[in-house]
Amino acid sequence: MARLDSGFERQLEQAALDHAEHELVGKQGNVIHAAVERVHERLREYGREFDYNVEPIIDSFAGVDVQRNDRGLTIRFGWSHEAFPYLEYGTSSHTVNGDPVLSFVWEERHDPPDWVREEYDREGDGYRVFLPEVEVAGVEETRAIRDMLAWLRNNLR
Repeated sequence: MARLDSGFERQLEQAALDHAEHELVGKQGNVIHAAVERVHERLREYGREFDYNVEPIIDSFAGVDVQRNDRGLTIRFGWSHEAFPYLEYGTSSHTVNGDPVLSFVWEERHDPPDWVREEYDREGDGYRVFLPEVEVAGVEETRAIRDMLAWLRNNLR
């Protein structure tokens, strides 16, 4: 009869954790990298579809943090841009109030009305406006994170 060393279970646990960490975050083209790329791809599709600049959101990717203990791995990753939750879940029509004033560049590609062209100075590819409030039509949800999490769950089974 074969006998196992007393530390066999501990060595097996560590080998399994080593393998999981390598597959999830260690190797080229790992699972977490693929998950992040899925989010970025969905954001870019959304940007093309709705003529929205998503690159600042993509650029806010905060990296991957891996915490390992004797019994498991905790892997955290995310994006820090304040607009991401609004794109993830979408918004309904609403009013945005200034505090006391909103200032932004009304881009030429969004066809600013004549009063904007007459009243405000040109800046970059549009006109720098200063308004007490704006009516926002709302944005469609991207589901980028929720869809990625479903994909990740399916791929880790």
